[in-house]
Amino acid sequence: MSHLRLAIPLALAVGLATSGSIVAGIGESSGAAVRAAGPAARGTGGRQRSAATPPAPRQTSDDVARLADEVAKEVEQLRGWQFRTPVRKALSSPSDVRQYIERRAREDLPPGKVERVQAFLRTIGLIPPDCDLKATYVSLLENQVGGFYETETRTMHLVERPGGMPAAVERIMLAHELTHALDDQQADLGQFAKANAGRSEDMDIVTASVVEGSATGLMLQYIARAQLSGQIHMKDLQEYAQQEAARGKALLEAPRYFSVLLASYICGFQFLAKGDLTALLLAPDNRAFGQSFLEAEKTPPRSSEQILHPSKYWDQAARDEPVKIDDAAARKWLTRTGHWVVHADTVGEMLIAILTTPRDQRRDLAGMELASVWTNAAATGWGGDRFYLLASGTSAAEAGRALKGLEGVWVTCWDTPRDRDEFLEALDQGQAAGHATAPLGTLEAVVFFGIDDAERQSLVKRLQESPLPATRDGRPWSPGRP
Repeated sequence: MSHLRLAIPLALAVGLATSGSIVAGIGESSGAAVRAAGPAARGTGGRQRSAATPPAPRQTSDDVARLADEVAKEVEQLRGWQFRTPVRKALSSPSDVRQYIERRAREDLPPGKVERVQAFLRTIGLIPPDCDLKATYVSLLENQVGGFYETETRTMHLVERPGGMPAAVERIMLAHELTHALDDQQADLGQFAKANAGRSEDMDIVTASVVEGSATGLMLQYIARAQLSGQIHMKDLQEYAQQEAARGKALLEAPRYFSVLLASYICGFQFLAKGDLTALLLAPDNRAFGQSFLEAEKTPPRSSEQILHPSKYWDQAARDEPVKIDDAAARKWLTRTGHWVVHADTVGEMLIAILTTPRDQRRDLAGMELASVWTNAAATGWGGDRFYLLASGTSAAEAGRALKGLEGVWVTCWDTPRDRDEFLEALDQGQAAGHATAPLGTLEAVVFFGIDDAERQSLVKRLQESPLPATRDGRPWSPGRP
């Protein structure tokens, strides 16, 4: 499902602000970065604040508007762009947040689609058989969001929390959401999402990573300069991070598929920073980062592989485009009497890494702050993939509605024979029972779910005799000879 929410979980925002790599980068930048960054780094009017930032008093919409206007000027200074029109601001309640998330979930997963996507994720093993996809998504996010931006109304919302948020945290949330508003005036985020999200699970990750990465990267620079100027104090953030730990725990304890709700922020800003976090924090402003966002918005990455390995997108000589499998040919190969392909999807490197990670491996927010933790040996070397969900029925329409007799066929393509074999080994060790694998050539493997031996052997034989047409960057691609 689409992971584009234009909202950042509070636990993640504060966790990133207090993470080891960010703090180290701030220490390296020291006073030189403050001098280079100008007023945005020195605070309003160049005033230094020596006392710790107190908790913010109960806010009104007018209070939010005044604070947002102040932060907006700092965001403009960092990015080097100007707001073309004033941004609408609102103070929203937790119930407003739930309504927003539920509406986005209905748009992302309308009736019919939600059942097919849920069945696909259950079949492949990314969520448990009894997991309600939409309900879990809404439940996880409704208590996490501290602010959000609506592209439809071009309104930035700060969420009113029981007990309030420290003023420092409010500034951080506003910097993130105002960056969305500034990007929207430059690039039309709603149109970008419509053009790219919803095509596959992998492209949903890509779309969210570009948009959320942009806001997260500027937010981190904002935090760095605000800390150096005395506008924000690490002690306040660390204390609030402890308060938010329980909220973050809910995300960590959810089925692992939902961890991609965090990945788009972390991997996205490192993708737009072209893999160089230190350079981002040491930069005098956010102009180059903003230019990277505009380039990625104009020519989007094609896979989560490119998000995880920025050189595979930014370096023209090393650009690694995914293998595209001919869906029409695959449907013809798979469709048989009473069985129909009802959903097709691309899993991608990031979700393969999540799928093949040992289920008992401990997770924590601090360990998720680098893009490198979002992949593994089983997923690297990914070349492309396509998952086909089949259901039984008298017609394709009836099969798609009823979703009975579910089966799955997952065609995967790899850069080298070793990459493919590492994937198959990890899948066999960690995946629940009920699947079978068949290597094809030297660079391809097919994974079958719920298909009996006779039918599987028939499908493999036909594929060996006539491989599925596939292309890479517009050129024919072959799985190679065994």
